Amino acid sequence: MTSRGDSRLTSLLLNFYTTPRLGQERLSDGGGPFGFDITTAFQIDYLIELYECDGIVETGAHMGDTTAYLARQYSHLPILSCDIVDYYVRFTQQRLANLGNATVLQGDSAFVLPDLLQGLKRPLVYLDAHWQDQWPLRDELAAVKSGVVAVDDFDIGHSRFGFDHYDGEECGPRLLAKALPDADEVFVGNPYASYPAPCLQTGRRSGTGYLARTLDTGPLARSNLFVRVPLRPAITMPSWGSAGLRLSRPPVEVSSR
Repeated sequence: MTSRGDSRLTSLLLNFYTTPRLGQERLSDGGGPFGFDITTAFQIDYLIELYECDGIVETGAHMGDTTAYLARQYSHLPILSCDIVDYYVRFTQQRLANLGNATVLQGDSAFVLPDLLQGLKRPLVYLDAHWQDQWPLRDELAAVKSGVVAVDDFDIGHSRFGFDHYDGEECGPRLLAKALPDADEVFVGNPYASYPAPCLQTGRRSGTGYLARTLDTGPLARSNLFVRVPLRPAITMPSWGSAGLRLSRPPVEVSSR
């Protein structure tokens, strides 16, 4: 890795591990950026760099752990978030008051998301508003017309990684196939890829699904950080027992500005 690459990696690790885990009071994973899973941070960072994203949009700010990390790590980009709970919005706004690139709005993400996306052409959209009684995911997906979408708490078919259920419906490929008739594939984070640092989360880890909406899927398909899951004509989940075979491709450098 080049000296510039070393600097980017140092920045990512520093910002990730020095962001206080204030969500630990209510969250089963103990809080922290991306549920304290550094591999998700590497995946997100790779996509922001390769797709040249012009902003980052998050739904479900909670106590602002992920929002604070994103605002620090990507100070050159607008970071736009929301939460339906007024207390979390006010708390996160105060937490990020000294970071001029962060905006947090109060409201149902299904209605607020179009406002957050306004003016962005290639956003990274992190959908994490999944724990209220009303599940907004279908409406959120419909609102993102263009950009890279990351769906948290997603079923990747691996027993180590949790995912959400709502009224008997799983947060996973089958839901995407129903919600997005034009989507033929989703990519999931690969826990067996060669990451620059190990994951220190010993508690709950959740899977993440990735979509490129009206964008080339090449960056996702070419990187061993992700594994393709076809949605049509039939869904085929990864066979993680043979995942090591997928690492025959040259490793992709994880980048961070």
